[in-house]
Amino acid sequence: MLQKLDISWIQEYLPASVDLKQTILLGSLGLAVFSSGHFIWFFMKPLFSPMRSIKGPPGGSFVLGHMPLSRKVPTVGAWHRDQLQKYGHVFVFKVLFNVSLLVYLLQRVCAEKLGQQNRLCTTDPKALQHVLNNSFIYQKPSEGRYILSRLLGNGLLFVEGDVHKRQRRIMNPAFGTLHIREMTEIFVSKSNELRDILKKLSTSDSSRETPEWTPVEMLSHLSCTTLDIIGLAGFNYRFDSLDHLVRGDRDESELSFAFSQILNAMGGFAFLVILKMWFPIFRLIQFDRRSRIERSSQKTIQTIGRKLVEERKQALKQEMEKGQVSKAKDLLTLLIRANLAESGTGGQGDKTLSDEEVMNQIPTFLVAGHETTSTATTWALYSLASHPDVQTKLREELLAFPSDTPTMEELNGFEYLDRVVRETLRYHGIVQGTARVAEQDDVIPLERPFTDKYGVLRHEIKIKKGDGVFIPIRVVNTLQEIWGDDSEEFNPDRWLDPPKRSASIPSAWGNQLSFIAGPRACIGLRFALVEMKALLFALIRSFEFKLAVDADDVIGKVGIVTRPALRSRPEEGHQLPLLIRQV
Repeated sequence: MLQKLDISWIQEYLPASVDLKQTILLGSLGLAVFSSGHFIWFFMKPLFSPMRSIKGPPGGSFVLGHMPLSRKVPTVGAWHRDQLQKYGHVFVFKVLFNVSLLVYLLQRVCAEKLGQQNRLCTTDPKALQHVLNNSFIYQKPSEGRYILSRLLGNGLLFVEGDVHKRQRRIMNPAFGTLHIREMTEIFVSKSNELRDILKKLSTSDSSRETPEWTPVEMLSHLSCTTLDIIGLAGFNYRFDSLDHLVRGDRDESELSFAFSQILNAMGGFAFLVILKMWFPIFRLIQFDRRSRIERSSQKTIQTIGRKLVEERKQALKQEMEKGQVSKAKDLLTLLIRANLAESGTGGQGDKTLSDEEVMNQIPTFLVAGHETTSTATTWALYSLASHPDVQTKLREELLAFPSDTPTMEELNGFEYLDRVVRETLRYHGIVQGTARVAEQDDVIPLERPFTDKYGVLRHEIKIKKGDGVFIPIRVVNTLQEIWGDDSEEFNPDRWLDPPKRSASIPSAWGNQLSFIAGPRACIGLRFALVEMKALLFALIRSFEFKLAVDADDVIGKVGIVTRPALRSRPEEGHQLPLLIRQV
């Protein structure tokens, strides 16, 4: 008779923090995956890709590919730009789990460079236009969509194909000029609130002829301001983050706390997260701390989201019954009002969003409308602090305006402010790049041919289903052959006469890739631009800014967005210390 197998002795060889049962479960799942045909094909399919003939850098780890190299450089996009200089305007590089297992073993046996890179990178305008315009063929990678789904649900940033086309068509009017004009009051009000807070911080001895400089960490102040803005303008929700920052407390709203928890939990590249991204079977593992935090935070976000949708829906129904017109300006109300109006005329199906879809837009608004604008404005202040002449010129333009409450049209009428915003978004690369994966075989056309690793001149790029494409936003925005010898310099005056070559960049705005292009171009670009201008208007009119550290000490840390950090103090996280004094 078989006795019960005692394996408890294995625990002695594991770290104290590792649970034996969890380890056995993870190992069993891993074994199941390794023995599956899906897993084998996953590693074998690069052997059949025509991208094998394209030049690219050697090396890269078996698991992480070239990602660590591309993320560690102090200047955003520098690694990809270096590869372009070495291999031309079309090259390939390795990403996570991208090397064929068979080829990997052959490398060891034959000692030959047979590695298969499987992500295409190009700056060719015609190729980029093709990829971005054909969103049904080139979609977000499934692993990236998995991460987005953990954060956003099935919001606009997550969905693809016909679902995205329908959601985008329904949501477009809410982001139109008419509604952004109404929301500008929120942008200006919150910007002036930030201004007043900074004035209290910088109040100095009035007997001094020259006001003193006051140190301020600007990233956190701007992040709180834009969170408050998107709360009010997105779904009429008060975060009051600026108030909490001033008081120095952690009494965050329930929604804010849940959202920050899930963002922190999803940061980094833990090995289990990588496995879940690329191999769905590992998503069954839900006992780890990260998964528990995600579940708890998602439950909170969904509960509050459903409550907000239901409350707004009932309020609008009551107003409609009374013949009243809602004065609410937030995006959530606009979407629900459009739904109710369509339902009232018998519309349904592809003309309305379900309550669940509307609710899923709440975390989407938070992600897309919070960190992006605060980070872009922070980098604008960095450049203005680094270029006092530009800062002075901008201040003169803004101080000539007689009011501190400009309208949308008035903000857009400041020509030099517009050039500063354009140059900030071009130069700093708030988002380093974006990736797409082919859903079917395709041929990508080229403006200029390239020579492959076998010396063959290619006028197009053949793509197999499953091949990946990386769109290097920051590299294209600073490409010397487009922008000239000063492409890596901050120069707002270049927009007085933009280079003719910049017109070839596929762009939703401003002859640059910052908001990308095509059907998946940023739906909130008008929202972001007016909000950024409102923030700069309030701040530059009221304060002088200069760097509190050496300019070389400030580096960009790539994440969802590229936020500033200090080279000398990386353990302190994202920050931008500036010195301010009142004008």
